[in-house]
Amino acid sequence: MKRFFYITLSAILFWTCGEEFQPDNPLDPETPDYESPTVIFVASISDGDTLETETVTFGWTGNELVTAYRYKLDDNDWSAWTADTTATLDYLDEGDHNVSIQSSYLSGDTSSVASVSFVVDAVTGPALMFYPRRHLASVGETVTFQILAEEVEDLTAAEFTISFDTTDLEIISITQGSMFSGSGESIFHAENGSGTLSILTAILGGENPSVSGTGDLVTVELSVLQVGETELTFDGSEVFRDPDNNDVLINETVAGLVLVE
Repeated sequence: MKRFFYITLSAILFWTCGEEFQPDNPLDPETPDYESPTVIFVASISDGDTLETETVTFGWTGNELVTAYRYKLDDNDWSAWTADTTATLDYLDEGDHNVSIQSSYLSGDTSSVASVSFVVDAVTGPALMFYPRRHLASVGETVTFQILAEEVEDLTAAEFTISFDTTDLEIISITQGSMFSGSGESIFHAENGSGTLSILTAILGGENPSVSGTGDLVTVELSVLQVGETELTFDGSEVFRDPDNNDVLINETVAGLVLVE
């Protein structure tokens, strides 16, 4: 009886040792219990929100095995992969935006992309503003700003002066915008001083002596000269006028920023 027991035990041990034990790998898509990576927004903006600020913070989470996340704004490049579960975006321009997020396992498997759309309405018109609010650039590159009249009514003329640092930026070109040029005969005068740019633009009568809404008054191209952070601002002398030459209230002005790496 003991001999039979030893033989049986030996056979079991031989069979067990003969087969290599293979535990389930939760990162292997071929295993029955494999779960794809997931990601969702949490404590964040909701789809269709309208934000009265140019800065937004959003958060996310994934399932247990997720180790990294990335995100992007609109059609910009994806961020680097990170373990962070929140991000803040600032200097957002007026209008429609979309934020996308994605998660990843150590194996490299990635989740489907989750997205949320929202609207930024941070500027109270009538306003005079740079678009975009911010450029990220390198030395030697060219950046282009539009100067917008935002949410105006019965605007016939605009006069303003921009200040900037000539050690950081050099103006390459100045072009009249479409807001007045498409309304019949108009005038456009630009004076490029030392660190200033003065603009006078107006509609000269016609069937449509004024415009309403939002549009570009001028487009300015600048060359980036050195590394650092530099701002383009309005000097406080800006004026909007209606067809009767009355002042149109300007509620706020929004500067432009260039970040140079």
